[in-house]
Amino acid sequence: MVRKMQNAKSVCMMVLFVLLLATVHLGAQQRVTPVQPAPAGQLPAVSQTAPATGQNTAPATDQNTAPAPAPSTYLLGPDDLIVIQGLEMEEIVNKPYRIDPEGYISVPMLGRIKAGGMTVGDFEAELNRTASKYVRNPQLVASVTEFHSQPISVVGAVNLPGAQQLQGKKTLMQVISMVGGFRADAGNRLNIARELQWGVIPLPNATTDPSGKYSIVEISISELLQGRHPQLNILIMPNDVITVHVAETVYVVGDVHKPGGFVLGEHKNMTVLQAVAMAEGIYGTSDSKHSRIIHHAADGSVRSETPVNVKMILSGKSEDLPLDGGDILFVPGSLSKKIGLKTAEAAIQTASGLAIWRF
Repeated sequence: MVRKMQNAKSVCMMVLFVLLLATVHLGAQQRVTPVQPAPAGQLPAVSQTAPATGQNTAPATDQNTAPAPAPSTYLLGPDDLIVIQGLEMEEIVNKPYRIDPEGYISVPMLGRIKAGGMTVGDFEAELNRTASKYVRNPQLVASVTEFHSQPISVVGAVNLPGAQQLQGKKTLMQVISMVGGFRADAGNRLNIARELQWGVIPLPNATTDPSGKYSIVEISISELLQGRHPQLNILIMPNDVITVHVAETVYVVGDVHKPGGFVLGEHKNMTVLQAVAMAEGIYGTSDSKHSRIIHHAADGSVRSETPVNVKMILSGKSEDLPLDGGDILFVPGSLSKKIGLKTAEAAIQTASGLAIWRF
């Protein structure tokens, strides 16, 4: 009985050993099964996605990312309106905030934050520094929707006079462009008045007004436009007042073809010869040797006269004289010449009548 049990046990062990060998052999066959070759002309899938050696593997979206905008030079100030935007802190984003007279805005959770006198970039840095106490790595941005803190005034002979906002650093020529340029009747000079809290105007001829509150300067428009003195194109500061004077006028009256007033424009003055040319010349009956230049004081209280021989000037035998704004060139008529002309005309008419009567 015991021998039979031993024989059965041996048979079972042999069966288990055979099954184990079969399992190992089958697993080995599965591991060494060769990969079937791809059909001709077709690459393996891995070769289509693997990057070439030395190529940039960064995502395409990183290559096409727009560059960050340049920081603004505009300095925030009272009454400017700011809007804060971001993906977090819904309590404060997408809402307008007005800068108070002290230069602060009041933001829920964050309290009062300094904004006045800072650029937009500096304000964003301060805003995110304050918000980082409540949110990890905040990404808040700010934009100015209304500009009210840097007004200037441009008045006089410009196409769009009135108040403007600087919205950053602007030169004198940039401001003139903002108001549409000079009018046709603009004179040769403009004045700038600046509050002394912004410093003295950086030009040699700048002076302080009698009140001691403003720095004032006069600039030649012709020199500014010619660009030969780039230092005239100064930076404009908040609350500056720019006054462009209307051109003065020179008048030509008397025995000329086209009497009237002629605008000096960008020129400080014109000569007698230029004035006669603009009046389209003198009549043959004029007594141009006894012409006069009539001057008036700025307040009109004093009048003076300067004799001028226009005939000699026209012939180049006398020096051409300047005419300032408001001057009057009077070219008188010659009574004897007019009488002689009338007599000649009457004689011609009589002779013509007799000739016609005889025929």
